[in-house]
Amino acid sequence: MEKLKDHLDPSWAEIFEIDGFAERMGLIRQKVRPALVTLAKRLSELMGERGMPVFPHVASHMRRRVNPPNETWLALGPEKRGYKAWGHLGVFIGKGGCSVRFVVKDEAEGPKRTLGSWLEKESEAQKWFKGHPDLCDYDVFHGSGLPGPPLERSPREIGIRLRQLKSSGLDIGWGVPFTAGLDSLAERMGSLALLYRIANGS
Repeated sequence: MEKLKDHLDPSWAEIFEIDGFAERMGLIRQKVRPALVTLAKRLSELMGERGMPVFPHVASHMRRRVNPPNETWLALGPEKRGYKAWGHLGVFIGKGGCSVRFVVKDEAEGPKRTLGSWLEKESEAQKWFKGHPDLCDYDVFHGSGLPGPPLERSPREIGIRLRQLKSSGLDIGWGVPFTAGLDSLAERMGSLALLYRIANGS
């Protein structure tokens, strides 16, 4: 069975503990990013087989000059040209290990409004969140690379923030072990499909 650790070496979590910018970024670009490119393609194939076509992307961190990232990631989204303007699925690796997440960045104005309105008003949103009581809130430690604590905010609270605050975003999901099979990873992503489709109007 194909596993996450076949693509991402568990020892790579230690890369994100390195202090120097050049040293950490060098290893991310040399080891982690190429592996994420391959994994993103593989996961996009698995999601397509499950009836959810997505385009693979990988973070480049090109704008960083001083502070090295505490985590890096692959993203699966609805557009070939980029993912930041859309709700997207991601696999993250950082100092806290690996996680599978659904993300809407603060610059994704359309998805924020659409998803925010649904979360704020729809009883279906309440039902979906009750069906996923183990969700973690990665917004709390955003960008730290650390595991997210249990999600305590209500769907309505999240929805209001997404609609009203320009700087708001959403970053929720689960930690996953490096021993996880890729099929189970794709299954986890599939369980986030409703949020993905609502946010992207599909």
